Amino acid sequence: MSTAPLELRAVKEVIERFGMLKRGGKVVAAVSGGCDSSVLLHLLCSLSTEMDLKIICAHVNHNLRGSESDRDEEFVRSICKKYGIECRVLSANVAEFAEKHRLSTEEAGRKLRYEFFEHCANELGEDTKIATAHSLSDCAETFVFNSARGAALSGICGIPPVRGKIIRPLIEFSREQIEGYANEHGLDYVTDSTNLTDEYTRNRIRHGVIPVMKEINPGFEKAFLRLSRNLSETRDFIDFEAKSLLEKASTEKGFESAVINEAHPAVKNRATAMLLEKFGFSFDYERTLRIAEKIGKGDFKEELSKNEYLICKKGIIKKSVLKEKDEPFEEKPFFEGKTVLSGEKEIEVRILSENPGENSYKVYNYALKDTFDFDKIKGKAVIRSRKEGDKADIHGGTKTLKKLFIEEKIPAEKRNSVAVVADEEGVLWVEGLGAARRARLSEKTVNVAAMKICRKNKEF
Repeated sequence: MSTAPLELRAVKEVIERFGMLKRGGKVVAAVSGGCDSSVLLHLLCSLSTEMDLKIICAHVNHNLRGSESDRDEEFVRSICKKYGIECRVLSANVAEFAEKHRLSTEEAGRKLRYEFFEHCANELGEDTKIATAHSLSDCAETFVFNSARGAALSGICGIPPVRGKIIRPLIEFSREQIEGYANEHGLDYVTDSTNLTDEYTRNRIRHGVIPVMKEINPGFEKAFLRLSRNLSETRDFIDFEAKSLLEKASTEKGFESAVINEAHPAVKNRATAMLLEKFGFSFDYERTLRIAEKIGKGDFKEELSKNEYLICKKGIIKKSVLKEKDEPFEEKPFFEGKTVLSGEKEIEVRILSENPGENSYKVYNYALKDTFDFDKIKGKAVIRSRKEGDKADIHGGTKTLKKLFIEEKIPAEKRNSVAVVADEEGVLWVEGLGAARRARLSEKTVNVAAMKICRKNKEF
């Protein structure tokens, strides 16, 4: 196809259209030494006087190609010296990092690169941009790769011109145009030998798929640019509608399921993905679709990460976190004095021997909820956590402790740490609930067992 030559003014127009750089801006140029990044650096340096830009170069030596990696580093240092700009280099052991974190070398290299670029940008100061040399050809290859994987709309829109502080001034220019610029300006660059092999998926697409696309349509990359713009506009419209939908569905308690369910499936699915992201859950196409199908069809509960749930209750969608349950504490003998129940909790027992007198038991019942009739103990008494099947008649008839805890709204994760005093016939007293009916104080009470619970040396 006939390709218009890449010119500085065209790159400047892209920068202005997408608001990539402002006059007086600061930018970290990510430079590998290859053709694309060498052209990027040359263009930025050419714009630096006109736009009063402060530029530094960032290069990562991946140490994957032996002397060739060192050659690339020295080349980048040399062109930075030629342009009179600062060069920062990270020498990374990508292979070791990949093995340690169970990543492919490609993924590990990318992660280390962007962490380094981010570090350089932070050091340079607020509003610093990171310029990468992604081209229209890279964008088309990414489209093919993501299409083969069945990616959603956002995945096939291609590489965005701007993402956060990352900018891509060459994103609308083909590799052919970029190489033409390098030849026209006599720019030197190095070639990564791995780009010539089909070891990586992207290279197989570059060498095998893209040429076939160009046979079908010589103007494939130009056509893809139109497609990418249309897809991006569609994505942005759906995102706008999905955000508006969530705002409409938002309440103090969560999001109204019925409101979300009214939307077009495309908007509903995107709103669901945004909802998952908002609540801090990871999401992919299958998870998003599964949750979206549940919305509007009644209540549901989905565990999306350990002890974290997306729930819909009474038509309201929200996140629920199940806290780690307190561990039961070891059974201890019941006696007068202090007993440590756990690392944070202890109980102090006092046996009060008095002549209660008429009606004084009523005072005990109201003023000292944590008491019971000591003389009602049958056999040996212990202090322990609850046990399966524990029952007591504390109020409203005999009920299981589980049911009593639910009625008293004691969180499930706290129930194991509730102190229980029991004898050979069962429960005598429960922390926070009081004494069982058979052990309550009465006008006949002589000896009163009074408990005081402390946590971290503080009464509560």
